[in-house]
Amino acid sequence: MSTKFYLAGKMSGIPQFNFPLFLRVAKALRWQGYDIVSPAEIDDEEDKLVAMNSKTGCFMPGDKTWGDFLARDVKLLADGGISGIIFLPGWEKSSGAKLEATVGLLKRFNFMRWDDSRGAPVPMARMSVACALHQEFANE
Repeated sequence: MSTKFYLAGKMSGIPQFNFPLFLRVAKALRWQGYDIVSPAEIDDEEDKLVAMNSKTGCFMPGDKTWGDFLARDVKLLADGGISGIIFLPGWEKSSGAKLEATVGLLKRFNFMRWDDSRGAPVPMARMSVACALHQEFANE
């Protein structure tokens, strides 16, 4: 059985909620043979349109909250047949991606990080993910 990977990265506060990067990387990964689930692709059409028109990435479409989108994604990670996460650059600065990483650690996922210079993902040890999460609290 092949591993289904979830793309995790910073979305809030980035123009278009960073959809262009998520879409570009998902396309590249699929071309390389990966089974990918991207949060930028699972929104309904209205939410996608609002996100793509956002100049700041600082408001949510309609009456949905950040928590609504995050709850959907965490549930998907918990029981959606996903067994790996590929982190996009800057994921450590995202509260949502850090929560997704925590779920991945609890579920013993495989981890990779997207390397733009290679145009491919590179393996990432669970300890590296745990250390990145720990660093957040060590700097307080």
